[in-house]
Amino acid sequence: MRRRPPTVLVALLSVAVLSTACGLKQEQYDALKQQQQNGTTGVDSGLGGTTGLAGDATTGGATSGVTGIGGTTSGTTSGTTGTSGTSGTGTSGTGASGTSGSSTTGTGPTSIKCNTLGQNVVGVTPTQIRVGVHAPQTGTGAPFPPSFEAAVPLYWKDPAHKVCGRQVVIDFQDDKYTPQTARDVCGPMSRRDFIVIGAAGTDQIQSCATMPDIQSKGVPYLSAGVTTNGLNGLKNYFALTLTYAQQASLVLQNARKAGLGLKKWAVITSNTNNFKDARDAMEGVLKAAGIKYDDIQVDATNDNGIQGRAANTGTKIATGGYDTVFLDTSPGYFLYMSGTASKQGFNGTYTGPGVTMTEVTVAQLVCAATAGVVKANFLAPFPGIDHATADFKKAANNSYDDIYWSIWGLNQSLYYALSAATSLTRPGFIDGLSKATLTNGVYPKSVFSGGNHFGGTGAWSQRMNCNEREPNANQNGAWDTAGGPYYK
Repeated sequence: MRRRPPTVLVALLSVAVLSTACGLKQEQYDALKQQQQNGTTGVDSGLGGTTGLAGDATTGGATSGVTGIGGTTSGTTSGTTGTSGTSGTGTSGTGASGTSGSSTTGTGPTSIKCNTLGQNVVGVTPTQIRVGVHAPQTGTGAPFPPSFEAAVPLYWKDPAHKVCGRQVVIDFQDDKYTPQTARDVCGPMSRRDFIVIGAAGTDQIQSCATMPDIQSKGVPYLSAGVTTNGLNGLKNYFALTLTYAQQASLVLQNARKAGLGLKKWAVITSNTNNFKDARDAMEGVLKAAGIKYDDIQVDATNDNGIQGRAANTGTKIATGGYDTVFLDTSPGYFLYMSGTASKQGFNGTYTGPGVTMTEVTVAQLVCAATAGVVKANFLAPFPGIDHATADFKKAANNSYDDIYWSIWGLNQSLYYALSAATSLTRPGFIDGLSKATLTNGVYPKSVFSGGNHFGGTGAWSQRMNCNEREPNANQNGAWDTAGGPYYK
């Protein structure tokens, strides 16, 4: 809902002022300076719909409606036709309906098999499934506001979102937007969590997904689509949304529909190999369209020199005659660069692929840095918060921001991914997801088949609005849905 625009923010506010205004953690700004319970019987989640699911050692039908390997109470309470485990083996326990193990009252997916195959599966207990998530809570990558940690478990608080009668528990770790810290937190997660998810940060996702602890243990690793560097051919890696390179043609499609300038572009990307595929794809699209461009590669590493380097880039784009700037680098770099460019009269539009730029914090900081005159239109794997659904708003008790909304969509996708597993083991998860189409909901569907592990299909367009505040925010800066979804 739009509100009356307040007074336009002036100049580039100090980090301390922004910290006070946003109510965000001071260290986040300092760093810039530098997851179905349906009905009441049988399978709790409405997801255990096959005959003869084996289940876990102590749960059986008593809690999850499946027969327990080594169980002593299999199918005795709520699985009305479940065959009791004999000698602790469990043979053909069925689910709630007493017909074929399917839940007739459940509204969720019915393909998941709750079978741990007698294994002691990392991150799976009779009552829980642990999922590790890493993202930049601090550093130049986001920074994510404190709402991120609160948003992560929100989807899973609803009993209707249990998976195989188990509560999904999120193990969140801050990777500080550095590859080394990502590896530091991903190693322990590989030893205690069922799967690991990279929520943001290209270099961090690539670093974690390819590390020996993840690969040698066959840990399922999911992320938003970022790079393909080193990730092609990994049997345990899955991208739920479009990669940066896959979005290149959509960026131009969006630019045309949004009326962005097409005379001369600056293509600004981080200068690591993880951004090369995105850079090559975007420049290939521009060349094919006959649009002039300059390739500008930048160092967006988190150190004390980032502000000066970004300011120099800001000067370059303000004086280079560009009407549109394609941007695929850290939000921190965007902040400092746009502030300088705006002061020097740049009035073109920033655009680029999702996933990171379209966050409330980015909008708030960039709007402040540019005195509210910035023009930005980026793709994202989800629509703006103006498309937030009633079930989401109810779950959040009408207290939320776009971080809540995007994480709700990610967890919704994870719910369907878990529901696609052929068994509740890591190989079973990978096998099931490798053949699945996830309908998702907030995000466009993800399609994995024929060996394709990059399942994204579409993206939304979001436009920065410096005259608007998100719900419960006390500083201007928001993102409006501008178009889409666009499909590759």
